[in-house]
Amino acid sequence: MKQFRASTEYLRTRHVNNRLIAAVIFGALWSMVADAHHNPASHYLLDQTVTVEGVVTEFRLINPHVRLYFDVTTADGEVEQWLGEGQAAAIQRRIGWTDDTFKPGDAVKITGHPARDGSNKIDWQFIELSDGTRFRGDTTRPAELRLQLEEIDKRRRRAQ
Repeated sequence: MKQFRASTEYLRTRHVNNRLIAAVIFGALWSMVADAHHNPASHYLLDQTVTVEGVVTEFRLINPHVRLYFDVTTADGEVEQWLGEGQAAAIQRRIGWTDDTFKPGDAVKITGHPARDGSNKIDWQFIELSDGTRFRGDTTRPAELRLQLEEIDKRRRRAQ
């Protein structure tokens, strides 16, 4: 009887240990997932706003953040490569953005938060095309955006 009780206790202890190990692993994995999406304040100065003008070199509607690569010509005539980051692609796609919302060669004026580390990055609030069409981060209403995109397509077709 004593031997049976000892083996039951051993199994119970082992079961508790396995549960504890599983909980620790789950907690570690969950914390990595939770940390995967960060607060923009970790990369950008949210209390500051800058505006830069440039020419689009690449637009990527990807996760975790939409990316707009553009060249900025400085007052000295030097060309700097910049990166603008926006919301998640899923959010932008839901309001009508497509892979060709911005095309290489588009002149843009971008207003947003500068990079905390001083690099050529901006967390955009607004992107304005040379024709005055203005996009607002993830807050542009779908109907408004649809009209903007239709207008851009019309202007591009006229220009061809």
